[in-house]
Amino acid sequence: MTSEDRIASVVDGAADRIVATLCDLIAFPSVVKPNPKDAGPGERHCQEYLKTRLERIRFVTDLWEPDGPALFAKYEGRPGANKGRTFEGRPNLGARLQGKGGGRSLMLTGHIDVVPPGPPEHWTSEPFTPVIRDGFVQGRGAVDMKGGVASMLMAIEILEELGVALSGDVVFTTVVDEEIGGMGSLAMVDHGFRADAGIMTEPTSNRIAPLCRGILWGRIVIDGIGGHAELTPNSWYTSGPVDAIQLCRQMLDGIDILNRRWANDPKKNHPLMDLPNQIIATQISAGEHPASIAGRGEIVIDVQYLPSEKDNRGLGGAVKREVEEHVQAVCQADPYLRQRPARIEWILDADCAEVPTDHPFVSALQDSAEATGLSRTLSGFGAHSDIGLPTGLGHTPTVNFGPGDPALAHQPNERVAITDLINCTKVIALTIERWCRWCS
Repeated sequence: MTSEDRIASVVDGAADRIVATLCDLIAFPSVVKPNPKDAGPGERHCQEYLKTRLERIRFVTDLWEPDGPALFAKYEGRPGANKGRTFEGRPNLGARLQGKGGGRSLMLTGHIDVVPPGPPEHWTSEPFTPVIRDGFVQGRGAVDMKGGVASMLMAIEILEELGVALSGDVVFTTVVDEEIGGMGSLAMVDHGFRADAGIMTEPTSNRIAPLCRGILWGRIVIDGIGGHAELTPNSWYTSGPVDAIQLCRQMLDGIDILNRRWANDPKKNHPLMDLPNQIIATQISAGEHPASIAGRGEIVIDVQYLPSEKDNRGLGGAVKREVEEHVQAVCQADPYLRQRPARIEWILDADCAEVPTDHPFVSALQDSAEATGLSRTLSGFGAHSDIGLPTGLGHTPTVNFGPGDPALAHQPNERVAITDLINCTKVIALTIERWCRWCS
């Protein structure tokens, strides 16, 4: 039996343990909200659990609370630096298993924070009480991305149990804050965790994704003129009212026009991506009273950009200007907005990255996937992930590869197939064995 066959066989035999590990992780309600001070203790408890598991297999661990204000002061204007972040009670975890020497190192990385579960009536089970049903594990975070964290933890535990001797180091990091901008990953890289290559186990349906998009969040603010909704209005030139909801509809139409333009723009498309970059309206609020014309409207937008569009700071500054210019063009088409134009308040800029498809680590990961019966075909990760920070600032070329259908992320009844968990664990274990055993 080859070492590959032996590893695959032991992973198959550990299926129940892989599932149990994921269930343990889901049971920690590690929810993060836009204001991190609203986060509960679940993030800390989840990290402490992982720390204990890693120490049992000889990893040297480091559990620490980053200094948010100091990080922002050091990296202001660069990827991951978000003002106002606090990490009290929300630690990062880093760990290292030292190899014999002379080999290439590999970092396994992911985040343990999850988004809120939403209305409980949308779930068929309690979000943080894992359920095993019809070959799936269900619960908040099963896909995004505790399934991936469970797979990477079990891969290294199984290699240790098999006594696989590695020349290179294995680095394990789990961060907080990913769901609100990625400052946890910035703290991880700043803390010195890096390697010759990395796998971020975001859900990709076990497809290798050496590319992710950058994301801008912005708020388009449109001021109308409030007034009584039921009475004959005056001209807005005199006293108003002007309906901010109607103006928001015009702005949404303008966003649709830009999306149609981007769909046919080569700069907004990538051969590994299924869809072009888009601007998606994710939140709308307007109005003050049921009997009043809305005096103000706000549209929150999610704007995507590609690594080829990054500015000289590694962020989406050029795309911001493009969106701002289009919003002003929409305003010029309306006589009221021409005089009182909408404005954009930018909330977040989450960077992106791309590892060359011919990078030796990409090839090594493809070989492991193929040996497991999975496809070598590469794809893009349509959402933002944290690979930009280890790849750029940390000089650790990092690709996305993880279990679960990414379309189920953030949904109620989020679930991951057990076969996905097993196959992901096999691929990671094989990749560690191949990549880290190499001696110079």
